[in-house]
Amino acid sequence: MTALILAETPFDRIFLKGLCFSTVIGVFAQEKLQPQPVELDVVLQTLPLLACKTDNLDQTISYADVFEQVREVVETSRFELVERLAGHVAEKLLRTHASLMTVEIEVRKPKAPIEGIFQSAGIAITRCRADYDLFSTAYLSLGANLGDRLETLQAAVQLLGGHPQVRLPRISSVYETTPVGLLDQPDFLNLAMRIETTLDPFQLLKLCQQIEARFQRERRVHWGPRTLDIDLLTYGQLAT
Repeated sequence: MTALILAETPFDRIFLKGLCFSTVIGVFAQEKLQPQPVELDVVLQTLPLLACKTDNLDQTISYADVFEQVREVVETSRFELVERLAGHVAEKLLRTHASLMTVEIEVRKPKAPIEGIFQSAGIAITRCRADYDLFSTAYLSLGANLGDRLETLQAAVQLLGGHPQVRLPRISSVYETTPVGLLDQPDFLNLAMRIETTLDPFQLLKLCQQIEARFQRERRVHWGPRTLDIDLLTYGQLAT
């Protein structure tokens, strides 16, 4: 399996604007007596959507589903602050949709108890999976054919596992392979691992590249010898 190639544009964005509901929300006594209108804007930043190629609803996040999930949170809640309501909506969406990396929520109260002329008062927040300790599954392959290959692989595993946003539930045994492409070079020692991480795929790729750099990884020759090579094979629904 080859390495996962990520586009320069990090995420696809799904949005719903001007969602209108009624709910009991507010600090003051009169606000607790009856529902008042609230308006929301929702922006979902997702992994690149396969539906852009397949036209398949199952390979995207349904706008209708998001609307109903937001409605359920808003209309059944009894919060004092729009801050808490926005956070609750964000958490609900991130926990529901595994391909959702980041969510932006804006909550507005057009009838907030303010003396004066205004359109609305509210808050806008941005939350990601790490804010709620929500882990995604990814697969990595590691290889080395220069220097002390085994020591390098062991050190790289320790660096990955030592990151606070990475867990290593499964690591393969070490195996040896002959070079591909450029044959006049030493054999490789390799291993593969399944990881769980709250990093998004771009953050994970950056971490892998930083670890490669610690071992003086150079990219001068395609298929050339490497002190350390860490390939991101899959992340969630993304695969080569």
